[in-house]
Amino acid sequence: MSQIEASTSSDNKEPVKISDELFAVTPKLWCEHLEDHVKTPPQTLQAKPKCLSCEDDSESWYCLSCYKPYCSRYVNEHMLFHGVEETHLITLSMSDLSVWCYGCNSYIHNEVLLDAKNKGHIAKFGSPAVIVALETVKE
Repeated sequence: MSQIEASTSSDNKEPVKISDELFAVTPKLWCEHLEDHVKTPPQTLQAKPKCLSCEDDSESWYCLSCYKPYCSRYVNEHMLFHGVEETHLITLSMSDLSVWCYGCNSYIHNEVLLDAKNKGHIAKFGSPAVIVALETVKE
């Protein structure tokens, strides 16, 4: 397989092999949990918020239901615990501004998420993100 060829993944959960060294994950473009679990973000987000449980800020995620920050499953799993305990299923990573749904067990991207992602981009980089219309992205 050449570096520009890619294998496909039918369920969008498996990484797509781009080369012998690189992989990409294709997010789902719709998730049944979006309407009930994504709320309007506050005016600002912090680029490196401390986890409300352990105060670690190395890999922070915001809950998109209540906008409380917790650490990732690779630190102390506090966002995962929060998601299960509160049934808040959708989270925004402040590391790479990706969004994860615990209900679908998948990365997701949808226009409903753009406001939160943009606030995260402003917090990290000081300017709004360049928004690409989802119609230009093929599933």
